[in-house]
Amino acid sequence: MQHDHEEPGTVTLTRTFNHSASAVFAAWSDQDAVTAWSDPGDGWHLVFDRFDFRVGHIDLCRFGPAGGPEFINENRYLAIDPDRRIVFSTSLNVERRPTFAGVVTVRFSEREAGCEMRLIEHGLYFDPEDGAAAHREGWNHMLDGLGRYLDSGNR
Repeated sequence: MQHDHEEPGTVTLTRTFNHSASAVFAAWSDQDAVTAWSDPGDGWHLVFDRFDFRVGHIDLCRFGPAGGPEFINENRYLAIDPDRRIVFSTSLNVERRPTFAGVVTVRFSEREAGCEMRLIEHGLYFDPEDGAAAHREGWNHMLDGLGRYLDSGNR
């Protein structure tokens, strides 16, 4: 990784779930739920060392491929408006090197069909191999998991 690489970027995703805004919001607020829908897939692990869904508090998560590098993600909650909005600062490190720092806003809006959820990530990507396109792919994978989690009725 080049130490002088710093690329700004934004990821914007909108999903509609056939569930209420409160159900979709709840899936972000519970450690077991987030662990279930954030599952990075076969051959990868994901573990929360801390999960504290309160303004001013943090989540600390480790994940990565078996036998590969381990990523450390830290989220600090800046604003939580139940069933409406979550804002958190976020950073990602791999092998003690920062690869990303940013802010994520997730908005929940009631719709006739359920809940429209809009996620916006603004950040600085320090690793040229882990830019906005890679984060968009990662978020899409996790939001697919969120949809499956909600549809499974495990909430």
